[in-house]
Amino acid sequence: MPRIGIIGAKHTTLDLGHGLQRAGYKLDACLTVDRQVADKNQIAGYLSLDEPMGKLGIPVFRAKSYVLNTDFDRTQCLGLDLDVLLVMGWQRLIPDWWLQSLRRGAFGMHGASKPLPFGRGRSPMNWSLIQDKNGFYTHLFRYKPGIDDGDVVAVQAFEINDFDTCKTLHYKNTIAMIKLCAANLDAILEGRADYHSQGDATPSYYPKRSAEDGILYWNDNTRTLYNLVRAVTHPFPGAFTFLGGRKLMIWRAQPFDTKLSWEAPSGRIVAVLEGGDFVVKTGDGALLITKHEGQYLTHVDVGRDFDQPPLPRKEWKNLPE
Repeated sequence: MPRIGIIGAKHTTLDLGHGLQRAGYKLDACLTVDRQVADKNQIAGYLSLDEPMGKLGIPVFRAKSYVLNTDFDRTQCLGLDLDVLLVMGWQRLIPDWWLQSLRRGAFGMHGASKPLPFGRGRSPMNWSLIQDKNGFYTHLFRYKPGIDDGDVVAVQAFEINDFDTCKTLHYKNTIAMIKLCAANLDAILEGRADYHSQGDATPSYYPKRSAEDGILYWNDNTRTLYNLVRAVTHPFPGAFTFLGGRKLMIWRAQPFDTKLSWEAPSGRIVAVLEGGDFVVKTGDGALLITKHEGQYLTHVDVGRDFDQPPLPRKEWKNLPE
């Protein structure tokens, strides 16, 4: 029987395990990392997989390094003796020595608002929300040693709507991965899958984002602010601002209204409502904050201005468009 393994450290990894079992596949191994390694590498949305994968009857193995560069990791990975490795919730390259040992290869997902080779690199779903895109193409592809440069097996498109956040896009991407694997895994295992190169277009790459990139600039228009909040909310580090020198995290917001208006500068708190929700004047309107953390606002805070950002705005050069 072909041996199938999965590698990851997130809820999406577990969801893929459930989905493949529903599709009738037996997983022989799950490689993951423990909390200490996850914290060291700032894995957003980390989930300890020992217990839930164990309940599915899937043996769990822990790597000592997120980049699999220890002798222990090499010995352990090669010892799994896999035909296929499925990658979900693992934001690192798979080492060439492991790729070479896999009888059919390693397969994972990558996508962007246009087909590959557009938008290789880091955080494409977050970037797609920030850039106000309305669709996403996710690819099941075979890994090579490079960055998202492998041959494509199949593609699944899905929409990005006004209600989506980074969390719901990960839901959609996981469902797409399950569908693509269910439709193509037999062909991969039997050596009859149809692989397609990514074509001759010049590749483009999204850069890495850090927690500091979630800072809000209140003179931006409402849509830009809304897109940033929903792009970096849970399980990512979140959007934030400062009030009286104290940090305030903003986890959920929405454009408020185009008819109501205030004679106020951008960044001023123009209303505080029941339960602490509040409205902030933006560059072209107002944003309603419905979930925040760090400070509790009351009616006495109406008229206060959020602090000017302590750092100049980062310039992102050569972003895929």
